[in-house]
Amino acid sequence: MTDTVAEYYDDYSDVYLGEYGPVFQAALFAPEPMGHCRVMMERGMILPGHSVLDVGCGVGGVMSGLMANGVTDLTGVTISPRQVELAELSLELADFMEWDDAGRTFDRVILCESFGYFDEPGKLIAKCVGLLNPGGLVYVKDLCSVNDPDLLQQAGLAELRKLWNYENYTAGEMSWLWGQAGMRRIGGDDNLWRISDCSAFVSFISGNSELGRMHFPTVGQVPIKAAGFLFAK
Repeated sequence: MTDTVAEYYDDYSDVYLGEYGPVFQAALFAPEPMGHCRVMMERGMILPGHSVLDVGCGVGGVMSGLMANGVTDLTGVTISPRQVELAELSLELADFMEWDDAGRTFDRVILCESFGYFDEPGKLIAKCVGLLNPGGLVYVKDLCSVNDPDLLQQAGLAELRKLWNYENYTAGEMSWLWGQAGMRRIGGDDNLWRISDCSAFVSFISGNSELGRMHFPTVGQVPIKAAGFLFAK
């Protein structure tokens, strides 16, 4: 595997785009960006007049879906040059922790299956909170570990961590981390598998897709759940 998140997505974003479409997420609320983001807007209390920052925006699929639903003030940051090339709208290329916000603040900050890439979650959270307008909210959608994984499940988590350099927190840990920055959880769902399409992700982890075969034949047990969180000060 490649060494960094940027290198990984430079190498694999074309394949992700072919298999997942422009929204690079394991749990999809709808097969196309507009429908997916219509549900996400309800869960993240995002209105067309809001300014939105997408942290780890991929090729801008969520931004395109938000735009199709009437949101026009959009900023997306990715660390991958290839994703900027593939995007159909303008993205900002940077390591988010070093990104220059140029004094901008936002009504909503969203992190869609990107939170675990950051080595220092406390600093990430502090930066996100500092970018909020008064009354602003943070919506996090992530792949969370189940509580108290057994030995085989821990082995599966270790394989995923090695694959993506990604930390899968439990839902309780996620709420606690944001709580340390004075943010309280006001909405969300601890198990989005029940209301989303995860078929592309299942094909991936079972090695039954091109992307899966490029990574591994199988990961075994994958003790994670897609979960959503809405945080307010």
